[in-house]
Amino acid sequence: MFALRTCLFISLSILPQIQAQDSQSANWLGFDKISNLFIFGDSYTATGFNINGTQPNTANPLGNPAFPGLTFSNGRNWVDFLSLTYNASVVSTYNFAFPGAVVDGSITPNRFRPMKQQVHEFFLPNYAQNNTSKATWKSDNTLFASFFGINDVTGTYQTGNSTIHSAIIASYNSLVNELYAAGARNFLFLSVPAVHRSPLTMNQGSMSAQFVEMERVAIADFNMRIMNMVQRLVQQHTDVTAFFYDTFTLFNQVLDKPDVKPETEGLKNTTGFCFSYSRRTYNESTFNATCQIPQNEYFWLDSLHPTPPIHDTMAAEISVMLMNSEAVTGNGGNSSTNPTVFQGASSRVMLLPMTNWKWAVVYLCVIRLGLALI
Repeated sequence: MFALRTCLFISLSILPQIQAQDSQSANWLGFDKISNLFIFGDSYTATGFNINGTQPNTANPLGNPAFPGLTFSNGRNWVDFLSLTYNASVVSTYNFAFPGAVVDGSITPNRFRPMKQQVHEFFLPNYAQNNTSKATWKSDNTLFASFFGINDVTGTYQTGNSTIHSAIIASYNSLVNELYAAGARNFLFLSVPAVHRSPLTMNQGSMSAQFVEMERVAIADFNMRIMNMVQRLVQQHTDVTAFFYDTFTLFNQVLDKPDVKPETEGLKNTTGFCFSYSRRTYNESTFNATCQIPQNEYFWLDSLHPTPPIHDTMAAEISVMLMNSEAVTGNGGNSSTNPTVFQGASSRVMLLPMTNWKWAVVYLCVIRLGLALI
């Protein structure tokens, strides 16, 4: 009888939680139903979109400038790949990202267009649902993507002032909630990649090893805070679906072993860069004899920005994540319809999909009840 009571208690207490987590996908109809992408970020994301130029449309999903845009990969970046190569439907992509951007310029001062400005001066006045002069979209056919932290971390790690991260994330969270108030219900967040292994940090003379470790620790801290923010978002808003993509793990994997991913298996140099290629021509197949190998065989285009192959991998994996609906749940898990490895900021955990938990509980209860009756 004790076993039966325990079983019933587990069933009654866990199943409502599972159902509540499942209901977070009410506005997520699947990646193939997404018609609009609103994107915020820095140079890893920017394509040079001008809100006053040609607007995205079915014939020209990125609007302006001409494909692939004014990217810092000297070719396609992850936005280009996700919008035109790994998209599951025709999408209109509105990319507000700007080189050098941080989350909040009042916290991490710079002269570039921070997320706060991207949201307040570009998205809300022109594209929010109560002001759709430039775009018509609905909560259930639109994905909001955000990729921040690289410039925030590079601006804080040398001072050891990681305590500023809490203020940055608080502002990040506030801006995300402003997007929610404007109708956003589906979100994609990207973590800070392993830029502590970039030539910018690695090549600082006698201080290199110290700076590499300091930045690695700062990135880990920032990514943990992003993940916690995403968990709180889905806990506080049951009508939100949020995805988290771990660029930190991806970069480390490819830098360690380029052929671990099909898109990067042709990389020959993962530690240096050739200055000639950093002069952007937007030709991915560029070859300069002074560089010894083609541009697309370098991981790094310059001291901080990677070449298209790693962007290709990012978009390919993000697409799979979205197609499988591998969303973050309130407990930091993942609600895909298939078992998957969720890669968080600091760990990889095999998860049982939420849709199978109900049957798992019933199965365990039956076993438990059977044992009690023996």
